[in-house]
Amino acid sequence: MQGSYLIVPLFALALAAPVHAQDNPLGTAPACGPAQDSQDGRSLAAVAPTLYDIVSGPAGAKKDWERMFKMFAPGALVTPTSHGAGGFGAAPQTPRQFAALNERLFGQRGFYEREVAHQVSQFGHIAHVYSSYETRDRPDGPVLRRGVNSLQLLHDGARWCVLSVTWDAETPAHPIPAALDHTKP
Repeated sequence: MQGSYLIVPLFALALAAPVHAQDNPLGTAPACGPAQDSQDGRSLAAVAPTLYDIVSGPAGAKKDWERMFKMFAPGALVTPTSHGAGGFGAAPQTPRQFAALNERLFGQRGFYEREVAHQVSQFGHIAHVYSSYETRDRPDGPVLRRGVNSLQLLHDGARWCVLSVTWDAETPAHPIPAALDHTKP
Protein backbone atom coordinates (compact mmCIF):
# COMPACT_ATOMS: atom_id res chain seq x y z
CA MET A 1 0.00 0.00 0.00
CA GLN A 2 2.80 2.38 0.85
CA GLY A 3 4.31 1.94 -2.63
CA SER A 4 1.14 3.15 -4.36
CA TYR A 5 1.45 6.51 -2.63
CA LEU A 6 4.86 7.01 -4.22
CA ILE A 7 3.57 6.53 -7.76
CA VAL A 8 1.70 9.84 -7.88
CA PRO A 9 4.56 11.97 -6.51
CA LEU A 10 7.10 10.31 -8.83
CA PHE A 11 4.78 10.81 -11.81
CA ALA A 12 4.31 14.46 -10.82
CA LEU A 13 8.08 14.91 -10.57
CA ALA A 14 8.54 13.42 -14.03
CA LEU A 15 6.02 15.89 -15.45
CA ALA A 16 7.72 18.80 -13.72
CA ALA A 17 11.23 17.82 -14.83
CA PRO A 18 13.11 20.65 -16.52
CA VAL A 19 13.79 20.61 -20.23
CA HIS A 20 17.42 19.69 -20.82
CA ALA A 21 19.81 21.23 -23.34
CA GLN A 22 19.67 18.16 -25.57
CA ASP A 23 15.90 18.64 -25.88
CA ASN A 24 16.24 22.33 -26.79
CA PRO A 25 19.80 23.03 -27.92
CA LEU A 26 20.99 26.62 -27.70
CA GLY A 27 22.81 28.31 -30.52
CA THR A 28 21.55 26.12 -33.35
CA ALA A 29 19.81 28.98 -35.14
CA PRO A 30 20.31 32.76 -35.33
CA ALA A 31 18.68 34.56 -32.38
CA CYS A 32 16.59 36.66 -34.76
CA GLY A 33 15.38 33.71 -36.83
CA PRO A 34 15.98 33.14 -40.52
CA ALA A 35 17.96 35.77 -42.41
CA GLN A 36 15.75 38.56 -43.73
CA ASP A 37 16.09 40.55 -46.92
CA SER A 38 15.02 43.72 -45.12
CA GLN A 39 17.31 46.48 -43.87
CA ASP A 40 15.16 46.79 -40.73
CA GLY A 41 17.18 46.00 -37.65
CA ARG A 42 20.56 46.87 -39.16
CA SER A 43 20.67 49.87 -36.78
CA LEU A 44 19.82 49.66 -33.09
CA ALA A 45 18.64 53.29 -33.11
CA ALA A 46 16.17 52.61 -35.93
CA VAL A 47 14.24 49.69 -34.39
CA ALA A 48 11.71 51.64 -32.27
CA PRO A 49 11.07 54.38 -34.88
CA THR A 50 10.54 51.69 -37.53
CA LEU A 51 7.93 49.98 -35.33
CA TYR A 52 6.21 53.35 -34.80
CA ASP A 53 6.17 53.88 -38.56
CA ILE A 54 4.56 50.47 -39.15
CA VAL A 55 1.72 50.90 -36.61
CA SER A 56 0.98 54.51 -37.66
CA GLY A 57 -1.34 55.64 -40.41
CA PRO A 58 -4.67 57.14 -41.40
CA ALA A 59 -8.02 55.45 -40.90
CA GLY A 60 -8.39 52.41 -43.15
CA ALA A 61 -4.71 52.34 -44.14
CA LYS A 62 -3.16 48.95 -44.85
CA LYS A 63 -0.29 48.39 -42.43
CA ASP A 64 2.77 46.36 -43.36
CA TRP A 65 2.42 43.67 -40.70
CA GLU A 66 4.72 41.27 -42.53
CA ARG A 67 7.49 43.84 -42.24
CA MET A 68 6.81 44.07 -38.51
CA PHE A 69 6.77 40.28 -38.06
CA LYS A 70 10.25 40.07 -39.60
CA MET A 71 11.54 42.43 -36.91
CA PHE A 72 10.65 40.01 -34.10
CA ALA A 73 12.66 37.07 -32.78
CA PRO A 74 11.02 33.63 -32.75
CA GLY A 75 8.84 33.39 -29.65
CA ALA A 76 8.72 37.17 -29.14
CA LEU A 77 6.00 38.83 -27.08
CA VAL A 78 4.11 42.09 -27.39
CA THR A 79 2.46 43.12 -24.14
CA PRO A 80 -0.20 45.82 -24.25
CA THR A 81 -1.06 47.19 -20.82
CA SER A 82 -3.94 49.23 -19.46
CA HIS A 83 -4.96 51.23 -16.44
CA GLY A 84 -8.52 50.45 -15.43
CA ALA A 85 -10.90 50.20 -12.53
CA GLY A 86 -9.48 46.77 -11.70
CA GLY A 87 -5.91 48.11 -11.57
CA PHE A 88 -3.03 47.73 -13.96
CA GLY A 89 -3.49 44.97 -16.52
CA ALA A 90 -1.22 43.27 -19.05
CA ALA A 91 -2.06 41.04 -22.01
CA PRO A 92 1.05 39.28 -23.40
CA GLN A 93 0.55 38.10 -26.98
CA THR A 94 2.35 37.12 -30.14
CA PRO A 95 3.15 39.78 -32.74
CA ARG A 96 0.38 38.31 -34.95
CA GLN A 97 -2.16 38.60 -32.13
CA PHE A 98 -1.02 42.18 -31.57
CA ALA A 99 -1.50 43.00 -35.27
CA ALA A 100 -5.06 41.65 -35.12
CA LEU A 101 -5.74 43.70 -31.97
CA ASN A 102 -4.30 46.81 -33.63
CA GLU A 103 -6.56 46.30 -36.66
CA ARG A 104 -9.62 46.00 -34.41
CA LEU A 105 -8.75 49.08 -32.35
CA PHE A 106 -7.28 51.39 -34.98
CA GLY A 107 -8.29 50.00 -38.37
CA GLN A 108 -11.04 52.55 -38.87
CA ARG A 109 -9.46 55.55 -37.18
CA GLY A 110 -6.18 57.35 -37.54
CA PHE A 111 -3.36 56.45 -35.23
CA TYR A 112 0.09 58.04 -35.24
CA GLU A 113 2.81 57.16 -32.77
CA ARG A 114 6.23 58.77 -32.68
CA GLU A 115 9.29 58.53 -30.51
CA VAL A 116 10.13 61.64 -28.52
CA ALA A 117 13.14 60.38 -26.52
CA HIS A 118 14.96 57.17 -25.73
CA GLN A 119 17.55 55.56 -23.50
CA VAL A 120 19.61 52.55 -24.59
CA SER A 121 21.57 50.10 -22.45
CA GLN A 122 23.58 47.56 -24.40
CA PHE A 123 25.83 44.67 -23.53
CA GLY A 124 27.17 42.40 -26.25
CA HIS A 125 24.26 40.94 -28.19
CA ILE A 126 21.49 42.30 -25.97
CA ALA A 127 20.03 45.76 -25.55
CA HIS A 128 17.23 47.38 -23.62
CA VAL A 129 15.56 50.46 -25.04
CA TYR A 130 13.19 52.78 -23.20
CA SER A 131 11.41 54.77 -25.89
CA SER A 132 8.96 57.46 -24.84
CA TYR A 133 6.14 58.09 -27.28
CA GLU A 134 3.25 60.35 -28.14
CA THR A 135 0.11 59.27 -30.00
CA ARG A 136 -2.24 61.33 -32.13
CA ASP A 137 -5.20 60.59 -34.39
CA ARG A 138 -3.62 62.63 -37.21
CA PRO A 139 -0.02 63.72 -37.78
CA ASP A 140 -0.66 67.36 -36.85
CA GLY A 141 -3.31 66.65 -34.21
CA PRO A 142 -3.09 67.15 -30.47
CA VAL A 143 -1.26 64.58 -28.36
CA LEU A 144 -3.79 62.03 -27.12
CA ARG A 145 -1.55 59.83 -25.02
CA ARG A 146 2.02 59.58 -23.90
CA GLY A 147 3.96 56.73 -22.41
CA VAL A 148 7.08 54.61 -22.51
CA ASN A 149 7.78 51.49 -24.55
CA SER A 150 10.24 49.00 -23.10
CA LEU A 151 11.97 46.95 -25.79
CA GLN A 152 14.30 44.02 -25.25
CA LEU A 153 16.44 43.47 -28.33
CA LEU A 154 18.81 40.77 -29.54
CA HIS A 155 21.59 41.01 -32.13
CA ASP A 156 22.36 37.80 -33.99
CA GLY A 157 25.54 39.08 -35.65
CA ALA A 158 23.68 40.53 -38.63
CA ARG A 159 20.74 42.51 -37.27
CA TRP A 160 18.76 43.60 -34.22
CA CYS A 161 15.38 42.04 -33.54
CA VAL A 162 12.72 42.48 -30.89
CA LEU A 163 12.43 39.82 -28.20
CA SER A 164 9.74 41.72 -26.33
CA VAL A 165 8.00 45.06 -26.23
CA THR A 166 5.82 46.26 -23.37
CA TRP A 167 4.47 49.71 -22.71
CA ASP A 168 2.88 51.78 -20.01
CA ALA A 169 0.88 54.94 -20.56
CA GLU A 170 1.63 58.04 -18.59
CA THR A 171 -0.82 58.90 -15.81
CA PRO A 172 -0.88 61.67 -13.20
CA ALA A 173 0.34 59.09 -10.67
CA HIS A 174 3.40 58.20 -12.76
CA PRO A 175 4.54 60.83 -15.24
CA ILE A 176 7.25 60.13 -17.78
CA PRO A 177 10.67 60.66 -16.15
CA ALA A 178 12.50 63.82 -17.16
CA ALA A 179 15.22 61.87 -19.04
CA LEU A 180 12.52 60.47 -21.35
CA ASP A 181 10.36 63.59 -21.58
CA HIS A 182 11.28 66.10 -24.26
CA THR A 183 8.83 68.66 -22.79
CA LYS A 184 10.84 69.04 -19.54
CA PRO A 185 14.05 71.07 -19.44
